[in-house]
Amino acid sequence: MAPAPRPRLALFVATTCAALTLASCGGGGARGSPVLDFMRFPDPATSPYCLPYPIGESARVTQTWSDTGTHRGRFAIDFARPVGSEVTAARGGEVTETRARYRDDDPTGGHENGVYVLHEDGTMAAYLHFSEDGVVVDVGDDVVTGQALGLIGTSGTNGAPHLHVEVFEGQGEASQWYRSLPISFANAPAPLDAWGGLSHTGYESLPCEPATR
Repeated sequence: MAPAPRPRLALFVATTCAALTLASCGGGGARGSPVLDFMRFPDPATSPYCLPYPIGESARVTQTWSDTGTHRGRFAIDFARPVGSEVTAARGGEVTETRARYRDDDPTGGHENGVYVLHEDGTMAAYLHFSEDGVVVDVGDDVVTGQALGLIGTSGTNGAPHLHVEVFEGQGEASQWYRSLPISFANAPAPLDAWGGLSHTGYESLPCEPATR
């Protein structure tokens, strides 16, 4: 008989504490787990982010924050999207890197086509698993919320086509690159999980007015 799974929050905290080499993870929380400020999801009403696909379209969340596997210890989100569907900027900023050279039949980790956008507060968003030659912006472009970034493919994954979205603290420096941040979306106020993150369900991209750029 398989052992009972550990509580999701406890697993996330244990993994994240190790990854960030925190000196202390003490304090009380749900089922004895600590409550750390960086783990709290912002109120969607104050979020500068909108869902990363066109208004009126829907996508199902297939992986959320701290899911086992590739999202363990990370605040990454996967949205199931058909090949060729449009990816839009969840938040405005400057395009700092693009990748579009990898084939759609290349499942190698690190071979994810995509776009990186630097926000005015110094955070950076990664949008991954675009199609080969599927990026429609260039490095140095200033993009606005809702602007098309490219098209979904299957580069860098052997799973079903999806969009991977993750926001990082800093601009990709080696010491900061793996510290992802919890984000909410202004046009996805519900349903949310117990910690304020998106659930494994579908979300329609409603008209969106982000709180800030």
